[in-house]
Parts: sequence; structure tokens; C-alpha cells
Amino acid sequence: MDADRCRVLVVEDDAAMRDLLVELFQEEGYEVRAAENGRAALHAIAQWSPDVIVLDWHMPGIDGEEFARIYRALPPPHAPIVLLTGSVYLKEASERVAAAVVVKPFDLDDLLTAVARAA
Repeated sequence: MDADRCRVLVVEDDAAMRDLLVELFQEEGYEVRAAENGRAALHAIAQWSPDVIVLDWHMPGIDGEEFARIYRALPPPHAPIVLLTGSVYLKEASERVAAAVVVKPFDLDDLLTAVARAA
């Protein structure tokens, strides 16, 4: 899928990281929306259908794992999830809910590659 037609939803509770990711994907030609937590992401998805979801694993309230469970219970289609985690120990567990897992701190090119492959 061409980046300028791909819709990415960034779900990240850290405002600075969320802003960085939004800017990164916009510069690459993606259409981007952002949510600060899982609940806000579910609300965004009800109004806008992303092609890829970039999802933080650890968030207050609805975390990445719970978000993925709720999201997958919604009627299809389901966008692939690229999961961001700060723990290499959670990488294996998180792979069961995601198309790709990127461990923080991450290389921007690695994240862009994971999103492009998921799209």
C-alpha cells in the first residue's frame, strides 16, 4: 500500500512520543490520527477506519493487550497492529496480538518498515 493512501492510527499515552510518531508518519505521506489511550483509540476507530494501528503496549486504563482483545471482537475488517513495547521480555507475549512488534527505544527506519509491511 502506498504511504500517501495509508491511514495510520497512533495510540500512545506519552504525549511527546505520540507527537513524534504523528510527525514521522505525516512526513512519510501517511494520513495519521492519534489517540492518547485505548479508550480514545476505540472511539477514533468508530469514526475512522485505519489501515494500520501503531499501539503502545503499556498505557493506563485500557492497555495494548486489552485494546487488541476488544478491537478484535468488533466486526471486521481489522487493521494490523504494530505494537510498541519497552520490554524485550514482553515481545514474545505481544506477538500473539500484533502483526509486528517494535521494542523501544527503536530505530525510526525499523518502525517505518514494520508499518509499511503491515499495511
